[in-house]
Amino acid sequence: MKETTHEDLRIRRTRDAIRKTFTKMMLKKDYREITIKDLAKMANINRKTFYLHYDSLDNLLEEIQQEIADEFVRRIAAFKGQADLAKLTKEFFMYSLEGDGLNEHINCDESCRFVSNKIMKKIMDKSTQYTNIEEDKYRQNIINAFLTTTSMEIFRQWVADGKKIPLEEIIAFTVQLLTKGVSGIERPLRSPTSRKDNIKG
Repeated sequence: MKETTHEDLRIRRTRDAIRKTFTKMMLKKDYREITIKDLAKMANINRKTFYLHYDSLDNLLEEIQQEIADEFVRRIAAFKGQADLAKLTKEFFMYSLEGDGLNEHINCDESCRFVSNKIMKKIMDKSTQYTNIEEDKYRQNIINAFLTTTSMEIFRQWVADGKKIPLEEIIAFTVQLLTKGVSGIERPLRSPTSRKDNIKG
């Protein structure tokens, strides 16, 4: 029994080393540039050891994608669609910013766009959070596409801009755009440009 426990621990440690190394490599380079040879070298294992745990890099990536999707679905399980849109939006931002930076990188890096899309599809396939808004399923699909795509693109732009808007403010602003659109934005009062500034010469 002790020997089995020791073996299980060794297996977990090896898998953890592979996962951590893979994450570090994902944060630094395009997924398509990562090789098993380089990963094994960085993880201080041989290639045969890698294949004892995963069939391929795609297999490893698929496992990570599924875990990210499952965790997010678990976290929003109690939310009730449109009524909890603010909570859903906040959870999306918070979850995207957590951990070792992998979630944020997957959502924002152009080379990971296909990964992000797969995760989002897995989430939408498992989640029922948005399905109580519209009875017609085709209209519901449009609503789902609008909510998920808009939230994602706002998050990406916020990150690209250096997160200049405070987190709570960007979440509230995102919810405002999702629920009221651009025409519903409450604009702050600004001083009108003087005629003198507009006169040339």
